[in-house]
Amino acid sequence: MHLAHAEKPSIRRMEAQDRRKYRRVNWAVRVRGLTGSGEEFTCTTIDVCAGGLRINLARPLSQGENLVLYIDEIGRVEGVVARVLNEIGYAIQLTVPPRKRDKIADMLTWLINRDRLELTDEREGERRPGGGQIIARYNGVSIACAVADVSIFGVALKTAGPRPMIGDRVQIGERAGSCVRYIEGGFAVDFRTLHGTDI
Repeated sequence: MHLAHAEKPSIRRMEAQDRRKYRRVNWAVRVRGLTGSGEEFTCTTIDVCAGGLRINLARPLSQGENLVLYIDEIGRVEGVVARVLNEIGYAIQLTVPPRKRDKIADMLTWLINRDRLELTDEREGERRPGGGQIIARYNGVSIACAVADVSIFGVALKTAGPRPMIGDRVQIGERAGSCVRYIEGGFAVDFRTLHGTDI
């Protein structure tokens, strides 16, 4: 009894730290799960971050209950029920090693940018930032580019075509940014410098 009371504040502190550290992504995907007692279930995610996720599940779970989850695009992860949100909603704190957590963060970064940047995924195996093909528009032309690296705040592109000037506005899918520097065979765009979709 005393142990249960001691665990809950710790879980809440970890969850609060994760909210500050990791960006939460609205992402609805079907999840297969297993409770600590071996009962199987399926649920749907509400949102996900590298430190945890919120799910809708039509069966009761208890705070502090251990779970094993199988999530498309991420794989097998373990977690604990951090909070009961409502009759069907639960906040799950992931209990994964730092390397796995970084991998999840990378995957979520890709998912955030994939649709908004209209990325064409040509990769096989594990998905990681970079490796897609896009069309970048600047100075009235459309240039085919390969994604060298992508983050929430920007993207590094490689192209055989002409590069924009430093400071030029660049449109990629829904997102617009500025060319902030050159890289070998390409250039980098920062989305924090501009807003809007017209170019």
